[in-house]
Amino acid sequence: METLSYMGLPDCIRLSNGAVDVIVTTAVGPRILFYGPTNGENLLAHFPDSSKETALGTWKPYGGHRLWVWPEVFPATYAPDNGPIEHRREGELGIVLSQPTDAAGMQKVMRIQLAASGTEVELVHTITSHNLWPVDIAAWAITVVQSGTAIVPRVPFRTHDEYVPATQPLALCAFTDLQDPRFTLGLKYILLRADPNLPNSQKFGLRNKENWCAHLVKDTLFVKRFSHDDTATYPDYDVNNEVYVEGSFMEVELLGPRRIVSPGDSLTLSEKWNLFERVGVGGETKDLDSLDRAITPKIRSLF
Repeated sequence: METLSYMGLPDCIRLSNGAVDVIVTTAVGPRILFYGPTNGENLLAHFPDSSKETALGTWKPYGGHRLWVWPEVFPATYAPDNGPIEHRREGELGIVLSQPTDAAGMQKVMRIQLAASGTEVELVHTITSHNLWPVDIAAWAITVVQSGTAIVPRVPFRTHDEYVPATQPLALCAFTDLQDPRFTLGLKYILLRADPNLPNSQKFGLRNKENWCAHLVKDTLFVKRFSHDDTATYPDYDVNNEVYVEGSFMEVELLGPRRIVSPGDSLTLSEKWNLFERVGVGGETKDLDSLDRAITPKIRSLF
């Protein structure tokens, strides 16, 4: 564990097990700035010049991985996190990042634990409401990733004769165009790609019951695992996994169940990260059969 400056931010801390590195900053956040192979490329992307003016101050996306509060309402969701945060080390490979209560009355905590070997990182996100009244919210973990292809699995295919009821919600925004060439819609996966030549926004959400999603950057597969609760109500027409793209900007997002949170109460959202290098497909693939053959053994090895 070492302290360094990274992406123009001071007081960053690197966790490394020799296989992968994780870099966080204590100058703002909580934020993860780097996840990738040791001495390799960062799978997370950064947009340091972006900002948005709000009644609560200037909000900066920075990039990397952040914790938000659903629903997306202006300006509360965009409460700035531009100030220093507290941190507590947990051994050589763990750290807890704690943000003071923000201007919207929310306190965000991110616990990060890197495995002793291999590529796994466990994240536990906690949001505590310090509002004066109960609020209907969900934890929202957003990962800004390098341009590539997001992969969201559908529930296993069954014919009409085998199973008739609907199996999962698909949430579309007013600006979603399923004919956009960045989409590939298949029986097993929905793919959405980043393309710097197509600056218009696209987004979709899915009730992901398979407990994983992935992002393919060049020939590296970044896998996010999480738990799905069959009994829970999720945000945005009941989805827990969303992907947003705008030119080269891309986010892979996880949503926790909706809850009425009373003052002083908390909710959590957990996920695990893994990566696989040289998976055997390019980052712009549209061939679903080749993609499936390449990634299925990798995904199965994690469960």
